[in-house]
Amino acid sequence: MVRFSDIQGIRGKEIGGGSSSLPRREGERLWSGDSNRREEKKPLSILASEGIDPEAKSSYEKFVRTSMNVKEQVTREQDISLPPIVADLEYLIEHDLVERLYAYAMGAPEECEEAFVHNVEVTFASLLIGQGMGYDAKSLLELGLSAFLENVGMYTLPGTILLKETKLEEAEVERIMQHPEISYRILSGLGKKYLWLAETALQVHERADGSGYPKGLKGGDISEQASIIGLVDTYIAMSRKRPYRERLLTEAIKFLLKEAKNQFPVRVLKAFLNGISLFPLNAYVKLNNKSIGRVVGTEKNQPLRPTIEVVYDNLGKKPEKKEIIRLSDNPLLYVVDTLDEKELA
Repeated sequence: MVRFSDIQGIRGKEIGGGSSSLPRREGERLWSGDSNRREEKKPLSILASEGIDPEAKSSYEKFVRTSMNVKEQVTREQDISLPPIVADLEYLIEHDLVERLYAYAMGAPEECEEAFVHNVEVTFASLLIGQGMGYDAKSLLELGLSAFLENVGMYTLPGTILLKETKLEEAEVERIMQHPEISYRILSGLGKKYLWLAETALQVHERADGSGYPKGLKGGDISEQASIIGLVDTYIAMSRKRPYRERLLTEAIKFLLKEAKNQFPVRVLKAFLNGISLFPLNAYVKLNNKSIGRVVGTEKNQPLRPTIEVVYDNLGKKPEKKEIIRLSDNPLLYVVDTLDEKELA
């Protein structure tokens, strides 16, 4: 939910410059440490064509409501009630629901205020990475709680800034960049037992190369949990549509494959690329054979090779019958660009 187009200056241009086509092989080298394995992999998500996962939908909506409650507590200057959040996180970890909830969240319509949805998406994605890094239940719980609360400082900012549909003024950018310190103050109020929670929130926007804020920390001075959440926060903020811009999905992918290696630990970045599809459910993509498809499934360990339903074939015609292509089974086909739904009209 951070205004990357203003803070990092990427509005209206592509990270890294050059062609709009996506790099095909660079990311594969980074994440495919076991690329020679060809065992059958089950799609991470339930295919969109198979319908909605009711349990995931119910849990997702519950987390969104909890996020709304947290905002109300913060704006009323009340202590944040942690037990309900902890209980819900424990349930989804113990019942192995993380992948299902992440898949549902990334394909769900954004019907609620951006901040609430963003917090939930970041939480599920962070947990997915933590699982891929071998975190135990306790570490996953701490990671999930940190991710869910890392942006509480944003709730103190006026809606005139958060919902602004035009470029932010310099003073407004400075206000937004103060939110990690505000989050730290709010979470510090929970007592010494949860000081680690406040410290993580303070570090989420720090970067390994020293380019982050608020303190310009480098490398090992940044906790691994903060790096995980920071990477997820960046990707999701860029890949989602916002009131002030269209989604920056292509730019987000290029950022992850090129620049992120300088800003996040390699261990975290590899876990992200092994566990998170770079193409969200329902995103539209163009393949190298000129056909256009909608992402209906994602592959664990193959973030650049989702499963798609063909919308237009290579002649620009709608298929007479439903055609599903699992790119992991079709090595000659690959995504070259992402498209906005408006471009299909």
